[in-house]
Amino acid sequence: MTFIKTIAATALTGFVALGFASASLATPKVTEVVEGSGEAHLLLLDAIARNGVKFTINDDYCFEKEGIMGFYSGRRRSLVVCQDNAVKGGGTAKWTANDLDTLRHEAQHMIQDCAVGTNHDHQLAPIYSSPTALAQRELGPEAVARITQAYREDGASDLLLLLEYEAFAVASLNVPAEQAADVTKYCGV
Repeated sequence: MTFIKTIAATALTGFVALGFASASLATPKVTEVVEGSGEAHLLLLDAIARNGVKFTINDDYCFEKEGIMGFYSGRRRSLVVCQDNAVKGGGTAKWTANDLDTLRHEAQHMIQDCAVGTNHDHQLAPIYSSPTALAQRELGPEAVARITQAYREDGASDLLLLLEYEAFAVASLNVPAEQAADVTKYCGV
């Protein structure tokens, strides 16, 4: 619970700016959580921490190359969100909808990492039976084509594309409470 209180008091204060009531920053109860809410995102952050992954906001790496939104590193047991409005050395900025989307995207990679091999060994596999169909349905064909082009230009394998389709689609679904349950289911606590 200390983790939740710390995050609520510092890093996620921007939730209020996104329209979440201050009461939504209290420790959430699973049965009362509305998907996409501040409470649901807090559940996800708590599940990440309980399963041995350090959550960091605006790591120094975020400022090394333009366009970095975040990353998950299984071997380092680290999940990083690079906030849209972050300034190097400026601490935590107000959270944007895109920052929350990045959290959900990278959390899906954590879930994918726990799905095969040993937890946090950075061997990932899709959770959904058809990540491509999920992405087509949730994001649309144009977005899938843009993701494909961008990742292929960086040399992405077919497996990496499936992982990214799924992560982008699940982030778009905005179901952080469901993801929190998946973190627990696949990562073990």
